[in-house]
Amino acid sequence: MSIKYLIPFIFLTALFSCSQQDKLEIERSASVFDIKQGEASVKQSNLVFSKAFKAKDSVEAANCFTKDGQIMIADFPPIEGRDKIQTFISLMMAKGVADFKLKPSQIWGDSTILVEEGTYQFFDVSGDQIDKGKFIVLWKQESGNWKMYRDMWNSSLPANTIQVEEKKSKPKKSSHKF
Repeated sequence: MSIKYLIPFIFLTALFSCSQQDKLEIERSASVFDIKQGEASVKQSNLVFSKAFKAKDSVEAANCFTKDGQIMIADFPPIEGRDKIQTFISLMMAKGVADFKLKPSQIWGDSTILVEEGTYQFFDVSGDQIDKGKFIVLWKQESGNWKMYRDMWNSSLPANTIQVEEKKSKPKKSSHKF
């Protein structure tokens, strides 16, 4: 084999070996991922979000989302990016959502993305439940921390029970109080 063909052969062999090595590293990383540690991180992040929400700190609450995070709920277009998420959280607070309770039922995933599903309840300033339903959150690591990447929830209540009762004869445009 001439030197003319040997150099490209060595280069291609090295390139293939590197990509195989990278593949092995990714597979090894995924196989050693500790889901219990992921669950603990998600629970801790939920506590940070809950504390910020109760303190009416919409900026800190929005910082629990990735930069490209989205809230996707019924009757709204996707709310994308921290600035818009912060505005939406402020709106929820202004419209009387004072607290919430999450009850996760499952968390699963790997080192690249975690999925959390469960149920929620929203409460007003008097502590009365104003909504309840189910949720799914996709979590992604950003700057070494698990943050909400996609937050989706929908009510389990009939649309007319979520509204603040104004007059029962008025038709409602949205199923959300906020």
